[in-house]
Order: sequence, then C-alpha cells, then structure tokens
Amino acid sequence: MMCGFVLAYARTGDRLPDRALLCRMDAAIRHRGPDEHGQKRFDRAVMGHRRLAIIDLSGGQQPMCTPDGKVWIVFNGEIYNFHAVRDELAAAGHPLSTHSDTEVLLHAYLVWGEKCLDRLNGMFAFAIYDEHTQSVFAARDRFGEKPLYVLERNGTLYLASELKALVETGLVEKRLDPVALYNYFANSYVMGPRTIFRGVRRLQPGHWLKTEGANVREQCYWAPPNPTEERADEKAIVEEALDILKDSVRLRLVSDVPVGFFLSGGVDSSAVVALASEASAQRLETFSIGFDEARYDEREYARYVAKKFGTRHHEFLLEPGSVEVIERIAWHTDEPFADSSALPTWYLSRLTRQHVKVTLSGDGGDEMFAGYDSYRGHVLSERLRKLPGFVRSAAAAAVRSMPTSDAKRVACLRLARNIEDAGLDADERFVAKQQVVFRRDYLAGISPYLAPHATAENDRALFSPMFDHVRSPLAGMALWQQTVSLTDDMLVKVDRMSMAHSLEVRAPFLDHRLAELMNRVTFNTKLPQGRQKYLLRKAMEGYFPAEFLRRRKQGFSVPLSYWFKDSLGDYIRQKLLAPDAMVGHVFKREALERIIGEHSRLTRDWSFALWTLLMFETWCSRYQVGPDALAA
Repeated sequence: MMCGFVLAYARTGDRLPDRALLCRMDAAIRHRGPDEHGQKRFDRAVMGHRRLAIIDLSGGQQPMCTPDGKVWIVFNGEIYNFHAVRDELAAAGHPLSTHSDTEVLLHAYLVWGEKCLDRLNGMFAFAIYDEHTQSVFAARDRFGEKPLYVLERNGTLYLASELKALVETGLVEKRLDPVALYNYFANSYVMGPRTIFRGVRRLQPGHWLKTEGANVREQCYWAPPNPTEERADEKAIVEEALDILKDSVRLRLVSDVPVGFFLSGGVDSSAVVALASEASAQRLETFSIGFDEARYDEREYARYVAKKFGTRHHEFLLEPGSVEVIERIAWHTDEPFADSSALPTWYLSRLTRQHVKVTLSGDGGDEMFAGYDSYRGHVLSERLRKLPGFVRSAAAAAVRSMPTSDAKRVACLRLARNIEDAGLDADERFVAKQQVVFRRDYLAGISPYLAPHATAENDRALFSPMFDHVRSPLAGMALWQQTVSLTDDMLVKVDRMSMAHSLEVRAPFLDHRLAELMNRVTFNTKLPQGRQKYLLRKAMEGYFPAEFLRRRKQGFSVPLSYWFKDSLGDYIRQKLLAPDAMVGHVFKREALERIIGEHSRLTRDWSFALWTLLMFETWCSRYQVGPDALAA
C-alpha cells in the first residue's frame, strides 16, 4: 500500500496542531495516496493518512486500530511476506479480520514489539500510537525505500512521509544547513540524517524511534553487514543468489491490482522481467524511456527483452523540452536534488501510471552485485598509480588536447580527469569521484559562503563508511553505496518521482537476504579482473545470450552535456545569471559566468554542475527560500 502519513505527538504539554493545520499537512502529500483519506485525534496525538490502495482494496483503510480501539497505526509501504507473518500470528492466537498487510503489521508489533521488524520483508515507514501508554513507535525499512522525516518543536514530535508536510506546520525555520548545502553542491544530493533545513532530520534506514513522554530513543535494528569476503564458491553463490531473486520477485508480484515493469534494457531490469515472466501466468507490461542521442538510448535492448518475453511494451522519447517539468520535480523532491536521472524517471513513472498502479524495477542491482564503474575505475587507477606522476600528467594533457567531435570531447575530458585522479590515495580518490558537481577545493574557491564548510573533516564525516572500513577500499565502496548513495540518491529519486504520479515501485534486488549473502562474497569472486556484475550475469546465463550479458553498463543518464551546450544554453544563462538568482548569493558571479562559458565551448564539461545549480535555483523559487535562509 503506497501511501503517505503525518503524525504529531505532544511529548510535553498539549500543543497539538488544530484540525486546519493537520489538514494542510495531510493535503501536502495527497499525491502519495489519492484513493482514500483518514484522520484520527487523541488526547496527546493526531494522525492523518493518504492511501493508494494496492492490497485488500476494501479492508485496508487507515488509520487502523486494534479491536479495543486503543492502538492505532499509519503505514506507508508493503510487507511482502505478510501472509507468512499472518500465519505466525494465527498460530500465536491472534486471528485477523482483514486481508491487509497493515493489520498484520499492527498485530505483529503487539505480539513481538520492536522485534517484529526482524520478521518483515518489505519496504515501509510506519508510526503506531498506543493509547494505553500514550507512546509512539515508528520505524523505517532496511534500505530506506520509504521516507520518514522528523521535527521536534515546542515539546511536540512531528513525523511525516515528506518534508513538505512539515513545512506546512509553519514550524520549520527556512534556514539552510550549510554542511548539507556543501554536501549538495559537491555530491548532487543531501546525505541523511541531515536535511537541507536546520532542525529537521530523517529517520535513518533500518532504524526505529520510540517516544513516551519526554523520552525519545532511536535504535538501529538492521544494517548491511560489513563485507567479510569469506565466500568464494562461485557456483553455490550464483545458485543461492538466483533462488533469493526468484523468491523476491515472486513476493513482489503479489497485488490486487495489475503490475508493470520498468525496463531500461540493462541487465538488472531485464533480469527482473525474465524472472517475473517465469513466475507469472499473465502477460507482462513493460515501460521504457529513450533519447534521440544514440549513445544514451537503450530502447533497442529493451525492445529485445520485451520481444523475448512477449510483453506488452510502451515507450516515451525524452527531448530537451522535457525539462519544462523541473519546477514540479523540485517540489516533489522536497530538498535540492540534482540526480538528473530524476527527469527520465518522472516521465517513465507518468507513462507507467497510465496503465498500472504498481511496477517492479531493477534498482539495487548495482549495489548488490558491484555494478558501478567506481569498482572498475579503482582497479584501473591502482595500475595507473604505479606510473610516475609526470607520465600521468603528460597523458592527461594529451587526452585533453585531442581534436575530436563534441560527443567524444566529453568522454576525453572525463578520461583525462580519471588519469589525474590515479595519483590520489584510494579513499581520497573515491570521495573525489563522488563529488560529481564541484570538488572540495574548487568549491571553496568559488563560494565564500560554503568555503568554511568545504573541509576534509566534513568529507570524512559524510563518507565515514568509506573511511572507517579498514578491510579494503572495495569493501568500503560497497558499504557506502549500500548505506548512503542508494538511500539518499537512488531511492529518493525513485520514491518521489513515482509517488508524484501515485505509482508504487517495488525493487526485488533490495531484499535483505541478498545483501546478507553478497556481502560475504570475496571481491575476487564478485569482480574478477574488474568485471562488473559478474555473478548476476552468471545467474542470468540461462535466460539471455552471452552477447547481451556482456554488454557494458550504460546507466540511466541524460545527455545534459549537449543540451546545455546547444538547445538549453540560453535558458541556463538566464536562470543562473538573473540579478535576483539565489545562486548569486552562494557563488561568485564571475565563477558562474566562467562555468557557463567553459561549458558552451566544451573546454570543460560542467553539465552536472549546471544541472545542480539549476535545480537549486528552481527549488529555492518553489519553496520560497531567499537570501535570509543563508544567515548563520
């Protein structure tokens, strides 16, 4: 059940929001659940819920309570194994009256307390109010697929599925957190538990929160296990991983409404379609996005998969004019968010929602099976690092000065940067690679406001999973990608863009059983000779030919380099150099002019930076954030 909820709890005193304020908070997230709406008020708490009905269409209304009317729940997400948990409850003497996973979750908490979370396989954020003890218990799923924001003001605790609902309280001071802003302009998104606004935080993935009166406790109940590199039995690992994936897909096909599939043509989404076609008797519906620029377009491969498995296939072509929706994207992301793949995800979700309410995706495949270029890049960089520094510098200069077309020019600029980076230590190199917008030292030089926060100490804090993991750089990369970039980038994008269209997205690769298996596999087995996603490709050999599986990862990226150089160049200049532009209060004007000019000539590829600046400017306008927000 994809939904949204809000809750306010008077920890001390009785300062609860009035009905009008609760309605405004509730209305801010109506897109998350257009099917039904419910509210409940108690002496010390109020809760509101918006429902997108997926399971038990007639019996899953919320807020939902126990038979005695004393314990209430609001819930966003799906418990995929709720049938198994329901059977456990029945055996323990707790028969249930509906077929809803919400009721299963509520009674599981009554029987097992916070330990109920260990039994759940799903994506969720929920809050339970117990009138007996006048206490609140809230939790978030293991990977953070579903969001949960927390605000504490004047003795009252507020919880909400989206930040905009908390903004509606009028209690959020629109003052920007400078470290979060540095994080954004370095990495293109804000890392939790921080948010862009001071005083608001996110409940972290795999955590629960409990408050009774003034006492508030938060605790981690699950995290991806530290990579131990103890298993190297390739054949057995592939068989186990495939069994888990098959079961994960089977669980995520359970729905009382039709289910579709995001299909990019890459290995991850293609694997999901292959396993679903095996598990389902229904003809599958698949959905893809394409581009005019050939090197970004994977429709050929998506069509191949669709034809192979006999799906009913749908496509949408993304063009430069598609950026007209960026104001709506900025509104739905809640915070500055500059992963440009949000743009195709927006249109893909819109296309999909025209046909189905639920879709499965390939998200998480890269994190589970070592699919990112950073792994292969690390192996290559370690080889280049053995060369003398002057040789690397000369090679980078030669690559940078090569005469070539615009299409190859961008690739040459990135290759030159990679050669230069080979001289860095592995930890520093990884941080530098993640700073896809502006690197720390450069950012400090062009932004007087951010300079005090662009520090090695802040980088160390933000990238602590990488720095603190001493076993190997590869293990640190894996843990960081599973705990930070997955949650705060990929899953934010998927949740907000899909829920903007009232679409539920389920990710079979994000099954905790798969993470617990893959994090025990040696990197020599997982990544032999730098071959990314090797074990997943092995698992799919019975479904696809070798030439399809050997194809290099393309990624769900947007041709911003060319759009900003050509068709959108004037638009960028007008937005970023306007006299009242917020970016002008963060950055030196001459720096903005230089960045725009260098990109127009392609002497440097500033496409990520320009998109990040544009999304910040758009977000500030949409959320009415002005220069006062930068005050200390």
